[in-house]
Amino acid sequence: MVEALGRKRWIVVGAVVVTGFVGGCATESTGRVEDSVPTVPTVRGAAGVPGPLKIAFADGWQSVFVMNPDGSGVTRIATGSDPSFALDGSRIVVAGAGISTMDPDGGNITRVADGGYGPTFAPDGRTIAFARGGAIYLVDSTGENLRRLTDIPDPATVGPDLVSANSPSFARDGSAIVFVRAGIIWLMAGDGTGQRELLRDQFYNSGPKFTADGADIVFTSNRGGRDQSEIYTMKRDGTDIRALTTDGVGGLSLSPDGRRILYTRMSRTRSNAEVWEMNVDGSNPHRLTDPNLVAQSPSMGGTGPS
Repeated sequence: MVEALGRKRWIVVGAVVVTGFVGGCATESTGRVEDSVPTVPTVRGAAGVPGPLKIAFADGWQSVFVMNPDGSGVTRIATGSDPSFALDGSRIVVAGAGISTMDPDGGNITRVADGGYGPTFAPDGRTIAFARGGAIYLVDSTGENLRRLTDIPDPATVGPDLVSANSPSFARDGSAIVFVRAGIIWLMAGDGTGQRELLRDQFYNSGPKFTADGADIVFTSNRGGRDQSEIYTMKRDGTDIRALTTDGVGGLSLSPDGRRILYTRMSRTRSNAEVWEMNVDGSNPHRLTDPNLVAQSPSMGGTGPS
């Protein structure tokens, strides 16, 4: 089963756990990768300026990379995990010791919150949703106006893993957020009001993302009976669930134009996580990253054709 559970940085397929990067050791002070990962110059621009189409991903060893949409030009840019691009490609938000934003080349770092994981930008780039201490929070991209949207679990009454909220994701118009509690997909308004269960069944459902038009939600689930999670789609009201993959996958996101799904899949020949993509209808799945890399949790942002 491929799942992102709680605070772990991890790809799990069956009994295999991937938490590493195959190759050299990265240097935090310089942002270089020693000897093993080819690098190319990155485009530097003013913060907030839309950037070219790029993909960010993590390696499970607290390194964040960017690459071109075709998988070329892999470059380590920062220390962190759970990278997520702003839709226009102007900034990346990452987790780690805290929640921080940065330019696509790793420069101009701004710490916006202490602690947390699974951060994601609102469509307009002005706010960031993330999970911390079992609750979903919002914070302005400047680091101001931190507010909690969901209840903090009380481990004295119910185990925290049963009620902890995680994996927030915005609808493209910013009006709604989907998130997960213990395999149940929830829906709430963008300000945290109107919280309600959207999909509860005997399966473990995770990683929900709205499609570009907001009509459907793409997510991962172990409902296929293969002891793994596959990618599924459903209507915004939780009906009409359809499978898009049969391979064990996780860590999904959508391209800015909504035409493609990026996701993490285990290598068929190595114990490595790889970044793959496919059309939003599940057609044309193909690998983007070198099989010698550990690459997971992809996110795409920027302007231009995809």
